[in-house]
This record gives sequence, C-alpha cells and structure tokens, in this order.
Amino acid sequence: MIWFWRAVVLFGLLNLINLLVYDGGAGMEPVWIGIIIGSLILCFKKAYVFFFSKRWFKGLIIVGLVIFSMVELLIIMNGIGTSSKKTSDYLIVLGARVKGETPSLALQYRLDKAYEYLIEHPNTKVVLSGGQGPGEDITEAEAMRRYLKEKGILESRMILEDKSTDTVENLRNSLGLIEKEKDNASITVVTSRFHVLRSKMIARDLGKKVDGIGAETLLFLIPNYYLREFFAVVVEFMT
Repeated sequence: MIWFWRAVVLFGLLNLINLLVYDGGAGMEPVWIGIIIGSLILCFKKAYVFFFSKRWFKGLIIVGLVIFSMVELLIIMNGIGTSSKKTSDYLIVLGARVKGETPSLALQYRLDKAYEYLIEHPNTKVVLSGGQGPGEDITEAEAMRRYLKEKGILESRMILEDKSTDTVENLRNSLGLIEKEKDNASITVVTSRFHVLRSKMIARDLGKKVDGIGAETLLFLIPNYYLREFFAVVVEFMT
C-alpha cells in the first residue's frame, strides 16, 4: 500500500500547482500541503508499519473514507441530477470571480446555463448575485449583466444583487429581493455542479426550497473544488 501514498503525494503536488497557477485555491493550499506531508510520511516503510499497526489509526482511516464517500456522492448526485425543464418564476445566478471586468470561466459556465434557461423560459426573471472582491474592477453582478445583455437577454428581466460576499449572503440578499416582488415565488439556483447541494442546504436554512442547475467545472480543478466542498457541506450540516 506504500505505492498508494506515493500516488497521493504526486496527486497532491499536481493539484497544489494547479491552484497556484490558476488562482483557484480559495484557501485550499494548506489542505493540500497537509495531505502531501501526511502522505509523504506514510511513504516510508517504518512510519507506514507503525501507524497501520494501530487499530485506532485504521479505524480513523476507514470511518473518514466512508464519510467522505457518502458526502461526495451526495454532492455529485445533486450536481448532475438537475433539470431545466421545470419553469421557475426566478433564477438566481451565484457569482464567481471576475478578472478586472471579465467573468472567469467558472462564471461564464454559470451564465451560459442561465442563458439557455432564460431562452427556454421567456417569462422567468433572473437575479444576478455577487459583490465586488479583490482584483475585480466591477461587481460580479454587473459583469453578469453585461454578459447576458450581449447575448440578447433584456435588462428588464435582470435584477442585480451587488452587495454579497459569500454564498450565504448571495442567497439571503437574492431571496429578499425576490420576496419584495412576489410572494411564494418558485426559484432555481444556477451555480457550479459541486456547489448545488450546499446552495440548496443554505436556501433551506433561510426558509426557502429551491431547485438547482449545475454548470460544468474546469476539469483540472475538479479535485480541489470537490474536496473543498466536502468540508463546506460538513460545516453547513453541523451548523
């Protein structure tokens, strides 16, 4: 099994390099460094024999893998088990990084999904949710508005929520804007596939059941985002 831990070290290094190159870490760099160091220790035969001779260590590994697998399965199922056939009164597009004034690829993927939905459902309005963060010359909401306007979506269908800084604020502020326009509105959230489950959980905590549509993620950043989301979902479940 030592070969397995060597593979984990290599896998961790590749993902850490991806995060540093593409700036997609979102605080995950220490996690990958921890995984690399822990796996590197287990690459040495003496350390491997010492730790795996302990029942508590084996039990910890097994329990951890079971919990991790169950949570990841829920994340994946919610991300791919989405549909755009149902007509909702409102879409909420959750923001992502904007580079200057240009939406990142992650945000473009979300907007393309929203555009497809808005074309199929011409009576649906869309809330574009996201404030302005470091390295962003305009708010994420404004960048989304410009993107959808260029693709032909009427501004009268768009509502901007440009104050939020995280997912909880995205949803709380967006739901508040919708409630001012219509009571008991049906709502679908558009976000990345890995993010659909937690978005539904947060909306439920805010007293609203929503549907979700998942957008694709850059292939080489999938391990990072799904690992990060594991911790986020566990924290959300426990709070």
